[in-house]
Amino acid sequence: MFGIAGYHPVATDTVAETLSAHGPKLRALVGRRLESVLGLCFTVDGQWCSTQPLVLRFAGTRLEIVFDGFDQLYLSWNTIDTDVPIDTPDQEDPEMALAWGDPSRPELDAVLGSVVRQVSVLENDFHLDLVDGRRTRSWMLAGLELVFDNGRTLQLYNVFSETTLELDTPDSDRRRRTAA
Repeated sequence: MFGIAGYHPVATDTVAETLSAHGPKLRALVGRRLESVLGLCFTVDGQWCSTQPLVLRFAGTRLEIVFDGFDQLYLSWNTIDTDVPIDTPDQEDPEMALAWGDPSRPELDAVLGSVVRQVSVLENDFHLDLVDGRRTRSWMLAGLELVFDNGRTLQLYNVFSETTLELDTPDSDRRRRTAA
């Protein structure tokens, strides 16, 4: 997947599926220090490509995360070897070539070196106003939230197949958390 050798993430689209497939490993992040983060970056300018997997290395384990569609969360653990080059047809195009690097994001810099205190799975309130004036509403899988011992909270969530990072997002009635 994504031209990454050995990468076999598990896709989920509900909180229940995410916790069933990954709950024990997500809970095992509690007490671990975030040591580094790698993302696929464009070689031409070093910018992080947020549609590609992000690898968060905690003491003793790596969480690999990427999103697709509106509610598909892909997680894997210790499958990506970031020392192996990416193998996609785009690698021939200098504008599209990717390599593992520091995504250089202030949200990540704020929590690097900190210890995870809590992990939650996030859902967003999704509603659609219908032509006849009715409103349909449901909760849609959004991503993960990591609370750190330095008092900072990192949310990794999906916006149209892109991994979006937010730091210290205020509580909202439009976002629901379920502890891993």
